[in-house]
Amino acid sequence: MGLRAAVIELGRPGSPFRFVLFPMVHVGDPAFYQAVSRRLRDCDMVVMEGIRGRSRSVSSITRAYHAAKLGRLGLVVQDLDLASLDVPIVYPDMDGREFSQGVRALPLRQRLTWWCLAPVLVPTVLLFGTRAVLASHLTLDDDHGVSARSEGFEEWEALAVDRRDALLIEELARIHEAHGTAPLRVAVVYGAQHMIAVVHTLSARFGYSPRSATWLTVFDY
Repeated sequence: MGLRAAVIELGRPGSPFRFVLFPMVHVGDPAFYQAVSRRLRDCDMVVMEGIRGRSRSVSSITRAYHAAKLGRLGLVVQDLDLASLDVPIVYPDMDGREFSQGVRALPLRQRLTWWCLAPVLVPTVLLFGTRAVLASHLTLDDDHGVSARSEGFEEWEALAVDRRDALLIEELARIHEAHGTAPLRVAVVYGAQHMIAVVHTLSARFGYSPRSATWLTVFDY
């Protein structure tokens, strides 16, 4: 048994151009991140998730991941060898200031949940859970992702998912318009939650569809 991620190539008729989707899980086996890093070296451009600049909201979760005793499970926080890539890396994500402003605009209950629960829940799951328990929290597929919105947290998900999806899709549309007929492979390295919008939008707007897929094991259990 294991948690797997499908690396999916999207193409369109009559063009050699490919988007290569890497649905990321931010905690995994070192071998998973090594496998992703190797495949990125075969791409001509990388579109990478990452909120740029300082943000207390982002730092609270980052600290929580690093504070957890991942070694007990044989796992690490996402660790990609980007320094080995000799290709352009684009970060279309929000900046820290914009994200923090969005957090401050959330309803009070959602802000309290963010500040009080998130830094505790992440280490608790990782400290006292098993790999199987962790996998059950991380499992995501197309049907699950569409229907798994948390009732009462719509504003939070609009900020953390929808607004960032829009920025990512805008950048992918720009890349398509500029290079969509060239023999290029453009990697999209984003959390798995964001890939649902990517696949649906690229299909509906530009006619992309899956051409191939490869399973990578995030971790087994």
